[in-house]
Amino acid sequence: MRLNWKYTFIIGFGFFGVGLVWPLYNAYMPIFYSKFIESKTTIGYLMTIDNWLALTLTPLIGFLSDRTRTRFGRRIPYLLVFAPLSALFLMLIPVGWETSLWLLLGAAILMNLSMACWRSPIVALMPDVTPPPLRSKANGIINFMGGLAYIVAMYGGAILYRMYPGLPFVGSAVLLLGVTAIFYFFIREPENSTEKSERFQIGFIKDRSAIFMLLAIFCWFVAYNSLETWVTTYGRDYLGLHEADVAKQLTFSGGAFLLFAIPSGFLADGIGRFKGLGRKRTIIGGLLMMILAFFLLNLQSDLTKVWYLFAFVGFAWAWVNINSYPMITQMAPEGRIGAYTGMYYLFSSLANIAGPPLFGWVFDHYGYVWFFPMGIIFMALAILCMLMVQKGEKESAPVSAS
Repeated sequence: MRLNWKYTFIIGFGFFGVGLVWPLYNAYMPIFYSKFIESKTTIGYLMTIDNWLALTLTPLIGFLSDRTRTRFGRRIPYLLVFAPLSALFLMLIPVGWETSLWLLLGAAILMNLSMACWRSPIVALMPDVTPPPLRSKANGIINFMGGLAYIVAMYGGAILYRMYPGLPFVGSAVLLLGVTAIFYFFIREPENSTEKSERFQIGFIKDRSAIFMLLAIFCWFVAYNSLETWVTTYGRDYLGLHEADVAKQLTFSGGAFLLFAIPSGFLADGIGRFKGLGRKRTIIGGLLMMILAFFLLNLQSDLTKVWYLFAFVGFAWAWVNINSYPMITQMAPEGRIGAYTGMYYLFSSLANIAGPPLFGWVFDHYGYVWFFPMGIIFMALAILCMLMVQKGEKESAPVSAS
């Protein structure tokens, strides 16, 4: 059993497109909203409106992609249609920032709705072409591409932001159109999949391990996404730093994630005679390191001088993020990979809904001093949930369809 490197890197181009958008959105949209709104709680809620609208759409598209049949395949058509729309609305965000809150908000909502229509199908391509024992390794490769996009977005975005704050969004839109062109002209979805599609159905996940796994995903995304969303505001308003300088520090986090994305998959699933630590233990180890990183960052008065701590965050995040999605797909019944992919993004969207306004409310009432301690609390809750997970390793059998 060997990993299909060609198809895995092809899927990585789609993940590259996803990785371009969200770091910029999380880093700079609160700054854009602050031009019109003072309340951090309100800004936090505005950062979640798009997730509310996409809450049911993302898992629904995952379900639908399991049943889609076109000459381009099951998953790729969603990218070909909705990625260009995502690019269009990305370009409109700076226009809204220059003109009115309503145009800014409308462009953000439409951009996120468009992203929700192709993110889940593209990610579901990985288990389509990868047998279960190899999925952590394959997920490491496609996340390597996502990490590369993160560096391009944050480092290049910081440079463009200093030239003009709207340029990072325009630049990422142009690159996203390039990714779409690559898929259209050079990539064809393989006809043979490692997963078969069953009849379309929507149901609740009843497996205990899957439920606790999804709760853990919710908790660590609350912590990590809130870090991405608020760290520039925290640096500017609490520490007196320039937001672009703080955003640039996230490049070190993305770089470390990039370097350790592929090794993290091998660390969990093994290579050669090394049997691996297992996905669950690798994830818990990463969460413990995230707690340590947040604790050390909380002690700093100048985030622009502690690049190594941001790199440590990226290193630890690779342990967590690379192995979580393969655990979910391993628990999925036959023919339900797209559905479980949708549930994965459903819970990460719920985290996006809960995290920013919760953190914003805490800042408004208790101050920024709680920024990193709040992240520590949610990472600890994620560890407690992971201790209850008993399935999802490469050898375990998926749950039966219900």
